Amino acid sequence: MRALQAQGGPFVEAVEATRMPMVVTDPQVTGNPIIYANGAFLDLCGYGPDEVLGQNYLFLMPDAAEPDMAQRVGAAMNARETIAEEIQFRTKNGRTIWVKAFVSPMAEDGVVVRHFASFLDVTDRVERENELREMTATLDRRVEARTRELSEVNARLQEELERRLQTEAVLRDAMAQQQEDLRFREFMVREINHRTKNAFQLGLSLLAMQAQHARDPECSAALEIAMERIRRMAEVHALLTYDGTAPDSIDVSDYLRRLCRDMEKSFVPAPGRIAVAVEAEEDVAWSPDRVLPLGLIVGEALTNALKHAFPDGRQGQVRVQLRAQGGGRMRLSVEDDGVGLPQAKREGSLGLQLIQTLARQVDGSVTVGPRHGGEGTAVIVTFPEMSQV
Repeated sequence: MRALQAQGGPFVEAVEATRMPMVVTDPQVTGNPIIYANGAFLDLCGYGPDEVLGQNYLFLMPDAAEPDMAQRVGAAMNARETIAEEIQFRTKNGRTIWVKAFVSPMAEDGVVVRHFASFLDVTDRVERENELREMTATLDRRVEARTRELSEVNARLQEELERRLQTEAVLRDAMAQQQEDLRFREFMVREINHRTKNAFQLGLSLLAMQAQHARDPECSAALEIAMERIRRMAEVHALLTYDGTAPDSIDVSDYLRRLCRDMEKSFVPAPGRIAVAVEAEEDVAWSPDRVLPLGLIVGEALTNALKHAFPDGRQGQVRVQLRAQGGGRMRLSVEDDGVGLPQAKREGSLGLQLIQTLARQVDGSVTVGPRHGGEGTAVIVTFPEMSQV
């Protein structure tokens, strides 16, 4: 290297001045040793001139680097080809870097007498690519986990669908026995179907969201089939949303807001005539088996209020509240400021029977009466506080 520097000339001066790390090697000597390295190369690897002269620059490759890299470079040089390879180097201080090596043969009278190599530090780009690959792999693992979870949810929904269809069949067989019971039982079936649709529509929205992100065509097709089956059972009234920290729980506050918002859109033809307000405890997450009965209670009470409490274009408000009462009890209420519910309709109505049945599923009790402090009706369910999942 000192000999080349001593010779001087524009080439040496330019190579010394450039920021591009460069070396010149002698292929006529065994091992193709470095005979010249500019300052930028020494800065790149951290070694001094006496530490690199006489060595092949591949000594900078760590032991874990590609074992055939030296063979590829040597083969290309023997064939007098210009090559460009990304190589991993380890600097003197132990830092691992990536460089793009450009190696060209220099011939005199048809004989290769020098190899000229320049290096471009591409460490940042390689590290970003590695990070991107890791992020992609992590995303793939999460999608796979969500797909498995979705399959489990779909299986539970299928089981529930079969159970409810069996119940419907039993009701139809029983209604055939007595004409007097037939009309009532047919009405019950319609009501059960209506509430079944409400419950299964929650699952439909989750399936639709997952289908958009599914990469496996078979999985996507299976999700579409499942959604078609569920669409036949329900209209949109609510969406089930799973808590990201607990995959088997439902954010109750968010669930009630979605349910009431969709019902308001469905039952109030003139926006703003009847307002539905929701006040619910935050950070409450319960299992679907616990939340669905409460959702169906709200659906029944809210339906009655929106259909009957505000006749003749009357304006008003329905308030849905879920609050802790203390003593390990919760209070769910649906109150309207409408015309009120006659006593005759409070006692023995099918809607009240359904609400009482659903309340028993959460070990609760129901009261129905005038709204405290004004006109209207209040449906109140109290039940034990449920352990969060």
